Amino acid sequence: MNLMNPLIIIFQLTILITCIGHWPTSGQGQQKNIQTISINSMTMRWRYDNERIFFEMSAPTDGWVTIGFNTKKDIAGTYLLMGNIVNEQPKVVEHFTISAGNYKPIETFGIGSQVQDVDGIEKNGKTTLKFSLPIRAVSKYQKNLNRDLKYTLIMAYSREDDFQHHSMMRTSINVKL
Repeated sequence: MNLMNPLIIIFQLTILITCIGHWPTSGQGQQKNIQTISINSMTMRWRYDNERIFFEMSAPTDGWVTIGFNTKKDIAGTYLLMGNIVNEQPKVVEHFTISAGNYKPIETFGIGSQVQDVDGIEKNGKTTLKFSLPIRAVSKYQKNLNRDLKYTLIMAYSREDDFQHHSMMRTSINVKL
């Protein structure tokens, strides 16, 4: 019996478990098609699992971090996902942008939050938030987030946790989910 085969299997399983980490996985325990965008020191990762899309967003800040989606290159109508960590409690809030600087939590329009699986950490001047959303929008204030749809993606972060505080970095890029 060759003892190398069991050692190789154990080594491969160790690598697999390490790579999966805390990123949510499908019921079969496999990661599926994780996509990544990094720009201006901010990173967004996403993947699909059944009827949900899982996001991870991180930036070099102890303040809020946000991503947003719009089918037009206009800020009006953007579906924003703004997150922060206050007293070690991660939070992600859905917002709808009425006009530049005028965005409101969708709950103010009578729509319940669809955000689930919220987790996050602030460490060494970096905020990382993870969460999931349904792929299909439940209101006009949200966006369908189906695979292969094209969006203008907003990425931004701030030094402050207050969502009304201005961003220190904000950019947009065309993306296909």
